[in-house]
Amino acid sequence: MPADPALEALTLKRIPFGVVLLAEPGVPLEETQRDLKNIAALGFNTVVLYPSVSRWDAPMPGETAFDTIDALMDTCAELGLGVVLELQGQVMQDADAPECFGYAQAPDYRENGFHQPAKEALVAEYLRVVTKHYKGHPALIAYDVFNEIGNCSRTPETIGAFAAYLKNQYGDIQALNRAWATYFTDFEAITRVPPNFRVWSWSSVLAERDWQRFRSADFAAQIRRWCEIIRENDPDTPLFVDVLGSDVLQNRTGDYYGVSDWDAVEESDVLGLSCYANMLGPRWWETDAWQWPQFWRHARSVAGGKQTMISELMTANRCLFPAEGSSMTDELGLWSHQAIFHGIQGLIYWKYRPFRRGRQVAGRGLTDFDGTPNAQAEQAAAVARFTNEHAAALAASHPDTAGCAIVFDPEMERLFTAIGEGEATTPPKPFYTDAHRGWFHACWRHGLAPEYLTPARIAERGIPENVRVLIVPCLPGISAEFARALERFVQGGGTLVTECRFGVLDIDGNLQPHAPGFGLHERFGFEERALLCRGTQTILLPAGGLKLQDDFFQTLRCGEDTEALLKTTGGQPALVRRTVGEGQVLHVPFILGHKVEREDSRAEALVYFEQLMERLRPLLRPAVAIADKGPLTDVSVLCREDGTPWLVGLCNFAHESASVSLSLPDGVRPGGQYGPAVCVEQRGGGLRLSLPPRSASALLL
Repeated sequence: MPADPALEALTLKRIPFGVVLLAEPGVPLEETQRDLKNIAALGFNTVVLYPSVSRWDAPMPGETAFDTIDALMDTCAELGLGVVLELQGQVMQDADAPECFGYAQAPDYRENGFHQPAKEALVAEYLRVVTKHYKGHPALIAYDVFNEIGNCSRTPETIGAFAAYLKNQYGDIQALNRAWATYFTDFEAITRVPPNFRVWSWSSVLAERDWQRFRSADFAAQIRRWCEIIRENDPDTPLFVDVLGSDVLQNRTGDYYGVSDWDAVEESDVLGLSCYANMLGPRWWETDAWQWPQFWRHARSVAGGKQTMISELMTANRCLFPAEGSSMTDELGLWSHQAIFHGIQGLIYWKYRPFRRGRQVAGRGLTDFDGTPNAQAEQAAAVARFTNEHAAALAASHPDTAGCAIVFDPEMERLFTAIGEGEATTPPKPFYTDAHRGWFHACWRHGLAPEYLTPARIAERGIPENVRVLIVPCLPGISAEFARALERFVQGGGTLVTECRFGVLDIDGNLQPHAPGFGLHERFGFEERALLCRGTQTILLPAGGLKLQDDFFQTLRCGEDTEALLKTTGGQPALVRRTVGEGQVLHVPFILGHKVEREDSRAEALVYFEQLMERLRPLLRPAVAIADKGPLTDVSVLCREDGTPWLVGLCNFAHESASVSLSLPDGVRPGGQYGPAVCVEQRGGGLRLSLPPRSASALLL
């Protein structure tokens, strides 16, 4: 049977659906091979195998050996299972065996030994040996170069690399001194100061901003070097890394991360995602309804057309006595369906068997302790069957955005961290990501799942023609080039939505004489005045009011032709609009995302957002119009390459039944149904679907 062209166009030539399998010393080979047969019987087509060497087969401790891995790779080939070999990122002793060569691992396991010659030589040799050995194996479909990227190195070698990075960025030490408000005599002198660059933030925030820039760029450069080493022996097998969490959900400047998804993807053939529900928030069994979609839509945007897959999806408890709540018995099926419905083109579970040893003993897994697949494996198998049946259509799909996009700027996250709050040693807070969570949540409540753009991506590729509404949350720092791009967008007929403190700084954190800067205050018809940080206001709404207590609210000076759509009880503008060229600008003079994110103000903030949506809804072009849905019901539409819808995915995360009302475009009718939803046609071509509690369904068009 000839391969489907849509699948062949994917980097991995398939939608990989499977599980991570750990090869372990002391476990009979026959038992692991039996596991592989059970994995294939579940309908899975892919295994992520770690480690890629079986050093326990060697006669001397730490020597390279492949006996067990060779046998497992051959078994996978016989069973038709593709294999992703995971090279780094798990327990490093099973990879380059540093202790065998006298290398002392740092106490913090996120310290990866970057720029340390002895460690880099070990990793380089390990990569060469493994890829030379497995090049061309019939089961091999990709290498995962590094699992869950992140690094917090402040070693002398890393600081030396930072000084070299700065020299390349600034060229002249006096240029750096002017930016940092320092008096270094040369770049090498930077290596002789303690590596806490926030201590200089009273004079200039650029030292810390540059450090955060470097951390992300440095990891991306490291990935590039590893890929070059692999390509020496294997020029053809796809290479990728996976990211833990998401730029829009976790502050990447925290020590646990250090690298932006937008930088990592440039060095990766495929974007992999490590998805753990406990990262979403304290009530993640509810927030998965909207934060998983935010995660996946952001990832699809980051990938920019590259295949995007989940390389680790949480299965169950992390250990014998987990600190956080465990996943619910039906959670895995909901998460898995939801990911596929949002255009994720591959799903790998972490992991197949529960841990047999170590700190996570008895945790994770799709089997009972004896290796028998459990109820969660049955849920996964059901999703695998759906994915395999519709693989070609899923491969050629893109998720509908209705023409709505959100601007996220990794540079802003770095600038927020550099400016900080309070003392110079205060750790960074998720200020920027919290604002983004709230805006996506508000859009999601209205059946929207926007794509994401960055100012850098806009500068490179422009604002896509399909974008009709562009939302710019919580973005104080902008450039002249970005300001001009927004002007062109609005002049050409687009609708721009901005939020409090917009454009008050340039991208280096310097205060502008007007806000928004670069002339936008005149062109857009509003100017932020009299910076207020802890004011008390009440915004009048059709039903009740939104109280801003100890919140950021901005007094506005508006042009004569700028319309105040909402006002405070004191008569101050609380939502303004101005026509600019063929388009319009709407400005929110407080941080709406934070108000939506907070449970104590969410209901009123969503009423405010509804007033905004009255202006936006007529401009959007959803492939399938969603009239209403339950508050914990996720609806995602997948479209063919020509933009016509073919699937409406429905996930009800509530513990009670929910309903969804939608309208199909002219000429499009239901062509089938998957899952337990009950669909009833209504007058005028509308459909109403009833969804059982905690269930996933799809309407095929």
